[in-house]
Amino acid sequence: MTETRGIAALHSATIMTPARLGPAIPILDVRHIEDAISFYSDRLGFDVDFRYEKDPENYAGVRRDDMRLHMHRQPSEHFENGTSGRLKFRIPVDDPDALYAEFRAMGVLEDGIEVEDTEWGTREFGFRDPDGNGLVFFRIL
Repeated sequence: MTETRGIAALHSATIMTPARLGPAIPILDVRHIEDAISFYSDRLGFDVDFRYEKDPENYAGVRRDDMRLHMHRQPSEHFENGTSGRLKFRIPVDDPDALYAEFRAMGVLEDGIEVEDTEWGTREFGFRDPDGNGLVFFRIL
């Protein structure tokens, strides 16, 4: 009986002090690290955060403000068979209209992409990068 109460007390203590989660860092599948870094830095305004020293053509990270993205090179056949380049994620932004204008001026956005108010209470726009990863920039209304 004492052992059971001890386990219950430990379980209760664990529930009362939950771990705090930090920001997610998506890992993008890319065909070529250099091309991906160039797109994210030259066209989207990110800075290089790091390059994996042992294999800089395999893994790297970029950062813009509080947003971090990692990139992992994948073989071409993974893109061809659909197992790479299909990630889609949402990035909060304080002013989606200003970011939209910035990306439009950089020639990033295809025709037909617009900033829209959604039925689920956000203002957002999105597109896919050259490797097929989907980025949706949004603000909760």
